[in-house]
Amino acid sequence: MNGIQTLVAEGGGILHKRQLVALGARDRQLTWAVRRGYVRRPRRGWYTTFAPSDPRYIAVRAGGRLTGLSALALLDAWQWDARPPITVSVPANASRFRRLKGVRVVWDDRELSERGSTSSVAPRDALREALLETTFEQAVSLLDWAVNCGLLDHDDIPAFVAGLPADIARIEAWVDGNSDSILESVVRTRLLQRGHDVRSQEVLPNGQRIDLVVDGAIGLELDGKTFHAETFESDRRKDLEIVLSGRSTLRLSYTMVRDDWERVLAAIDAALGNHRQGPTGRVGNSGSWPRVPRRGTRLWRLRPPGRRLQPELPAGVAAAEGAAGAAGAAGRGGTAARRGRHRRLGTIFG
Repeated sequence: MNGIQTLVAEGGGILHKRQLVALGARDRQLTWAVRRGYVRRPRRGWYTTFAPSDPRYIAVRAGGRLTGLSALALLDAWQWDARPPITVSVPANASRFRRLKGVRVVWDDRELSERGSTSSVAPRDALREALLETTFEQAVSLLDWAVNCGLLDHDDIPAFVAGLPADIARIEAWVDGNSDSILESVVRTRLLQRGHDVRSQEVLPNGQRIDLVVDGAIGLELDGKTFHAETFESDRRKDLEIVLSGRSTLRLSYTMVRDDWERVLAAIDAALGNHRQGPTGRVGNSGSWPRVPRRGTRLWRLRPPGRRLQPELPAGVAAAEGAAGAAGAAGRGGTAARRGRHRRLGTIFG
């Protein structure tokens, strides 16, 4: 590895000429390293080891740093697209920046430009921007990820979203740091939107955890994109424990959740109907799944809390659920509800 290449790689993949000069590099060495292909120069004064297709290279070429979803993708944040559209943060007082096709530019305060690395804004700053540019369910999954990995504490969310549009503050009620993956987060959010009661990571008698429990009756197990042969036996034993605990079990794949959601819903409804009324029973969860409307440049809005719209259920099922809900509320107390592990949020979309 060339000496200049080593310096740039050790500096995070992107360094300015003045930083390299401070490390002992000379103009002749820099020119030679570029000509030999050891480093690239995306913009005057900047040197990088990243390929031209790398979002960090593109951000520097534009005159800024990655932010939003494109910055969080480098941290393996929970989002569907591993290569989201590129968003570049540029200081509000910047005089030189280059507009590039397909690149979204946001102008940020000078204070923000003092945080983060040479290629990306600080993770928390990227997360705030991502909440403004993504869908509601992915906004929830990103906050779930942030709490799960320790980037945020759940109690810090109100202060974290301060200064963003007022309705975003209400997203706190939807966040659950107990979620272990984007699948758990997205499925939980979608089912809560339909009015179901959803619990995350409920513990079985043998110590294993159910990914999601729906209406106290269905244990959902969610498998990622990669097959793990070493956990196959353990997963099937967990399925047995779920059934022995008095629940039905459904195991869903990444592809099912992402590409065949309507059929997944039909299976959940059928499983709930079978659990409540036997194989011939029909589930009555006929309330429509509310859609979040597009307004302006944001993809979602949260309506102020008000009357909750619950899905319609057959009279017998509704009565049984009401009695079960009253008994459960008396036993659970307020702590679990506050943490979002036993919630029926209903519909609060506008």
